[in-house]
Amino acid sequence: MQRDLPLLILADIPKDFSLTDLALSEQATKTIELAPSQYQNLDKLRATVSGMTFDLICYSAPETETILATKDLQQVFCEPPVEQISGIGISLSEHITVGRQDGTVNRALLHLAKHIGQAIKASSIIWQPAQLHIGFDYFAGAIEHYISDGPFPVLVQIAISETPEGEMETCGLSYFADQEIRLRAPDNYAANEVAKRLVRIAHDMATNGRIEEKSVQDGFIPGEKLSIMPGEDGQWVEIAIISKPLHDL
Repeated sequence: MQRDLPLLILADIPKDFSLTDLALSEQATKTIELAPSQYQNLDKLRATVSGMTFDLICYSAPETETILATKDLQQVFCEPPVEQISGIGISLSEHITVGRQDGTVNRALLHLAKHIGQAIKASSIIWQPAQLHIGFDYFAGAIEHYISDGPFPVLVQIAISETPEGEMETCGLSYFADQEIRLRAPDNYAANEVAKRLVRIAHDMATNGRIEEKSVQDGFIPGEKLSIMPGEDGQWVEIAIISKPLHDL
């Protein structure tokens, strides 16, 4: 999947399906307008949400199979399909691509994905920036609060994994903040406690942007400190928990 096409909705779509057959619910048509794309000889459709435009693109079963075979794709509340499955991809139009980090644009994208997924009875979605394959029901539930101006949905847009060295790091945060996090904690921190802290930090960066300067800041509990060191290339920020926790977060 192309980097500028971040989201793919997977469903058992008939082989003769065309995007012109897409029928949104009555509720969805109040906020989403569909029109033929400006592109010729391609099966594309343009969707407009609150003045922001997105391109819908059909993906064949062989194309989605290639994407699902991506080595580091994480499965979240779903399993790889046992049979071939097609999809509809969503890309940001050129005039809003530069604003992809903006919450308004991201909410519009997820709002559109939810309604398209419901219209085609989606089984799952792939969020490409974080290499996440997510069950559609979980995805739709996780973004519902965010779409209504709730907190950023870290767990469906940013992946968290543990490195061989025992650190935890993000994948996909760079889509929003142009930077990823690598977090190191003392040995007496449980993995779930480290993950909770990483989710909190990732949420803050996805909302407020990248970290430019090194610093030492208070952590999330009394007596805890965070040593923050952006890398020289700016692509990573190294964060170390440097004090013993007094209690769980």
